[in-house]
Amino acid sequence: MNNKEKYEVAFRLTAGASSGLNFLEDYLYDNQKTDIAYIRSIYMLLSYYVELLLKSRVVMLGSFLNEDDLKKKLIKVSHNLIKIKKELGSNELLKIGIKEVTKNDTEYIIKTTNNTEIKVEDFIDIRYDYLFGKMRVISGKEHKEIMKYIEYLFKILESVKKYNEETLKTGK
Repeated sequence: MNNKEKYEVAFRLTAGASSGLNFLEDYLYDNQKTDIAYIRSIYMLLSYYVELLLKSRVVMLGSFLNEDDLKKKLIKVSHNLIKIKKELGSNELLKIGIKEVTKNDTEYIIKTTNNTEIKVEDFIDIRYDYLFGKMRVISGKEHKEIMKYIEYLFKILESVKKYNEETLKTGK
């Protein structure tokens, strides 16, 4: 795949992340509920949009024979932000404003270059935790925390878009 073809895919990924984050921001502004069903749905969406955002850089930086090859790579890294982090490498993450991505039992912690922490639930775990008897404790502060995360994710998204365009032009 050439850079233009990769950029078209990466653009769709960032467009999905952007519209999704906008949806969450608008929704949370009008709906300040904090119950487990509500928060579970918000966490799932947030996790998915972060995945799209980061995978757009995987697309732009990778070398793919064709769309099937690209699809295999994206399926291989799945929803796992640690695998995506390894694909991108620390220098690439720093460029887009991410210092580190770690994982605890149920969530990923994204530490930004300005030392803000963004907590993103593991997409698989948040979808299936009830099957394994896991119970999440709701503090009532989730609404405000998620709004803060979205604010910083928009900054990362802008960096991702900038570097996707740069990669389109320069190949790097």
